[in-house]
Amino acid sequence: MGTRPCKQRRARLTAGALLALQISLIASASHDAAAADAPRSSTAATTSVRASVPVSAIRPAGARTAVTGTYDADVLATARSPYRQETAPQTETATRTETATRTETKTRAETKTKTKAGAEAGTTSRTEAAASSHPIQPIRIGHVQATQQLRKAGLRWKSSGGCTDRSVRTCTSLEAVRAATVTDVIALKQRSGCPVVVTGGTEVGHAPGRYSHHRGYKLDIKPNDCINRYITREHVLDGIRGDGAPLYRDSGTVYARESDHWDILFR
Repeated sequence: MGTRPCKQRRARLTAGALLALQISLIASASHDAAAADAPRSSTAATTSVRASVPVSAIRPAGARTAVTGTYDADVLATARSPYRQETAPQTETATRTETATRTETKTRAETKTKTKAGAEAGTTSRTEAAASSHPIQPIRIGHVQATQQLRKAGLRWKSSGGCTDRSVRTCTSLEAVRAATVTDVIALKQRSGCPVVVTGGTEVGHAPGRYSHHRGYKLDIKPNDCINRYITREHVLDGIRGDGAPLYRDSGTVYARESDHWDILFR
């Protein structure tokens, strides 16, 4: 009695599965022992396949096209699996190397930034130290420029000797006066609204010192009721000077009331 077609198809599928399994085992074994025992392992594996597969399952090469593509894909996957397992550690090593490289690059960048910041801080410190050891010198102007600014602002200047020679004590000179001193005396007139006449500047004959007439920090102005009232009312009495002159202070400005003029220190 003949075999039914269904049974024949089932037998073929079973044979195909067995063949695929045998091929995967052969591929794995040949990969592990190819260097030492390739001829012998190949013969043994071939003999094993022939012995384990039924005669009825061996078909011509042309008949293999009847087996579905499922087994071919499984065989390919099984044959490639050992190589996947070997390449996985390599991928992990590459990832670690890349991570280490990125970390090193980031560390170098941070170190460079910190070094630059430290250098800038050091430069700033040196600059500040230099500024402390070498204070900025005040801007000074000549007599002509100073008197022009006073006249333009409504102030006047007067000399008892009728001269501007800085080396003569009876003259009134504004040579080398600080520009800030001229600005401050103009501001005094503007705040008080009083007439202001400069009678003493940088000429010789005044007391020496760091903040003196000669160095352009002090001016003498002629007293009048308006300016007298403004200074004594708007400023705080801050003691008596050694020569008996009352002192009035406003921030950095000090007004000393001498017998015939106001001796004013502008700082």
